[in-house]
Parts: sequence; structure tokens; C-alpha cells
Amino acid sequence: MKQAFWKRQSTSAAATFLAIWAACVALLAVSGDNFLFPIASLVVFGIILSGLALLLTRRTDAPSVPVADPRRESLFLLGYLLIYTLILFGPLFGAVKEFFEPGRVQQSVVVAYKVLVHIIAPTLLIYAARGHLRGIFDPGLRRPGVLVTLVVFSVLLIGAVAMLNSSFDQLSDRGLSTAAIVGWVLFAWAWVSVEAGICEEFLFHGLLQARLTAWMGSAPFAIVATVIIYALVHVPGFYLRGGEGVAVQASGLPQIIALSIAGLGPIALMLGILWHRTRSFLLVVLVHGAIDAMPAVDKMIRIWG
Repeated sequence: MKQAFWKRQSTSAAATFLAIWAACVALLAVSGDNFLFPIASLVVFGIILSGLALLLTRRTDAPSVPVADPRRESLFLLGYLLIYTLILFGPLFGAVKEFFEPGRVQQSVVVAYKVLVHIIAPTLLIYAARGHLRGIFDPGLRRPGVLVTLVVFSVLLIGAVAMLNSSFDQLSDRGLSTAAIVGWVLFAWAWVSVEAGICEEFLFHGLLQARLTAWMGSAPFAIVATVIIYALVHVPGFYLRGGEGVAVQASGLPQIIALSIAGLGPIALMLGILWHRTRSFLLVVLVHGAIDAMPAVDKMIRIWG
């Protein structure tokens, strides 16, 4: 009975996400903007890797995250995310970053600021809502399939991103030895796992997805809701950042919204599935870090080298 309910809910939630995704891609195509990245993202992250996540975790019996008051805590978080989107991680983050010259100090301040807005402030908010953080930080490595999933996804993502960006060739051109390249890759992976992985996975999956699941009574629809929210909170950063990098991708605010949902959505979907199926905070943190590791290597060398 439970399995049949999950299957029906999963089918409906997947159809909902695909309808939203298709509408966003259609807008990008009609506007002459970049609709190929969302298609590639859906195929790679939304279909292949999400399917692999389901396969590898088919025997994982993950416990639920206990939530004291799902409705109140969800509403508190959604209110906070509105402030986070429009102020804290939009113009204010940009101002904090620009106050410092690029380098070690700036990078350290960025990490500290992200910890503040992704972890400390939301934690205080949950406690203000008379909630708790139990069940979030469980590494879950002893559960069937979790360790295998962690290794497979980390290797696949670091390797795939490196090949797509010719990262290893670029590092070799610097005259670095194989040992040095491996060391810098591991350092970048560890750094972005803290800067992006711990911060974003705590806020969006450990807190938000777990509470929406308890409130909505449907894990698949909670995953989709978290995916859309995750994509939308990135819109001000893309829009305010501006410049040619964004201009060649999307021509206006509606297109940036569509690109964020259709492009980032499948990545968030994969991470949401991994979190729900394993309840391993360590897994989603390191997988998130693996996605961002290779693009960060060159910056890590310039800052810390």
C-alpha cells in the first residue's frame, strides 16, 4: 500500500516538474535564449543521475527527519527565504563581496557570510519556531547503498565536469605534477563542500525539504517544491550579477527565471532524491561539492597557491 502510494505520488510530482520545466524551456526557445543547457541538465541530472540514485539506494531504509511543527516551521523558513532571496543573498551578498579585494580575505569572508545566512540564522529561526535540528546531520554511511552511492557519484561528477571543461589539461598546462593536481582537486572539493555543500544542503534539504515533506505529507511533491524554491532564490544573484556571462544565456528577468528553474532544477532534483532516499547529510554535501569542485580548482590555486 505504501509503495503504491509512493509510486502514484512520484508519477504526479514528476509530471508536475516536467510541465514546469517544459514551459521554461519553451520560453527560452521562443526568446532565442539558451535552451540547450536546460535540456542537457535534464538528461544528465534529472534522468540519468536521478535514475542512478534511485537504483543505488533501492535497498536503503532511510529514517525520516523528525519535525516538531511542520506547518509553523515551514512558514517561518519560507518567510526567511523571501528575505534571503531579495536581500541577504542578492544585493547584500554582492556588497559584502565587493567590499574586499579578491583574495584570501574575501574568500574567507564569503564562507563566513554563507555560514551566517545558510546555517546560523535559519537555525535560530527554527528554534524560535519551537523546533529542533534532530535527524539532520546523520552521515548514514552504515545504511545499505549510501557509501557506494557517495563514491560513485563523487567520481562520476568530478570526472564528468573535468572532461567537459578540459580541466585536467588546463592544470597540466600549469606545469603541475599529477600529485599536485590531485591535491588541488581534493582541496577545491573540500572547500566548496563547506562553502556551497554544507551551507545549501543544510538550508534547502536538511531544513526546508524535511519540513515540507512533513507538512505536505508527500515526499515527491516536497522535493519538487524545494527544487522550484532553490532555483528561484538564485535568480536575484544571476540578475544582479548581469554582465555578458548572463546576457548570452538569458535576455531578461523572465528568461533568467526560466533558465534558473530549467537549468538548476534537475540538479536540485537529483540532490533532493539523494537526500530523501538516504538521509545522509554527508552524502549530499560531498556530492554537491563534487559538482562544483573542478570549476573552483583554478580559483583555489590563484588564491591559496
